[in-house]
Amino acid sequence: MRLHKLVVVVSAALFVVSVVMGSYVIRWLAVLFLGVFLGAFLFGLEMRVARPRLKRRTSVKRKTDVDRAVTLISRAKTGKVARSLIEESIIHIYATLSDDYNSTYRSLLSEPNKALKALRSEGDFLDNLEKALEIVEADLNEGGGNTRER
Repeated sequence: MRLHKLVVVVSAALFVVSVVMGSYVIRWLAVLFLGVFLGAFLFGLEMRVARPRLKRRTSVKRKTDVDRAVTLISRAKTGKVARSLIEESIIHIYATLSDDYNSTYRSLLSEPNKALKALRSEGDFLDNLEKALEIVEADLNEGGGNTRER
């Protein structure tokens, strides 16, 4: 209640200055200050509108690549979209190693190699993924990155 009395007193003083003073500039300045003051009171205190707070340090928690891979693999146990993302990652590995990225990518989509066949085979997905990664690792160690089934 004490704050309301202060607002009334300051508003009344600014109103009197805006009406009584003889100088045109001083009257309009008083009117502007009165408008700003009453607007700040109305929207800031009376309505209790949340004002945005400026934080000095805004920290964003970012996931590492390992966390993303773990999340993708855990979702791939049950979801088809995550499985297709893992398949595309394997295709991307082979296509990157080849001389012609686009043709290798398209050919692996239509004619899968041993790693993709092992990944798509029936059974436990994690076991299939482990077999497929071992095949990819063997292909990488051979240095060929052979995209066709041998």
